[in-house]
Amino acid sequence: MSGVATVRPLTVAEFRAAPLRALGVSVVLVLRYAMALFFLGSFLNKIRTGWLWSDYSRQVFEGRLAELDPASFGAQFLSKFAIPFYVPVAWVFVTTALFVTLSLALGLATRAGGIAAFWLMTMIAIGGYYDASLLPLWLVAGLMVVLPTGHWFGLDRRLHARHPDSPWFR
Repeated sequence: MSGVATVRPLTVAEFRAAPLRALGVSVVLVLRYAMALFFLGSFLNKIRTGWLWSDYSRQVFEGRLAELDPASFGAQFLSKFAIPFYVPVAWVFVTTALFVTLSLALGLATRAGGIAAFWLMTMIAIGGYYDASLLPLWLVAGLMVVLPTGHWFGLDRRLHARHPDSPWFR
């Protein structure tokens, strides 16, 4: 990807030279850190409520299932997948939330972190927890996938220089 090599980091000089670009980059970086905080909160909540060592996630899924139309896709997803496999589902959910948090906070594999965030929010929506707040979260996750935010400010730029063929740091 030759375009990635030309990505300029965000610097103080950038604010003077191209203030509108710097403002746009800054807004996207703030969104990246806000999303990292959102997933950190989700991760900590799952740890606090014992998702990894109790049946609390099953109880959450069963409670949501009772609120859904039994013929809906979400009800089928919960009853045939999430509830029977609540232990691995909980582990995948919690570890993915941690991965997204670290990825976005450190600017490390930010595109993969954006993909993981988008996927996790899609699973939440399929499980019957869809509401309008997911739309801006999907949009921010999409920005993390298409924009080189880890090159602007993060570890991706440095690691891409060392490993130019790795898709993780593009």
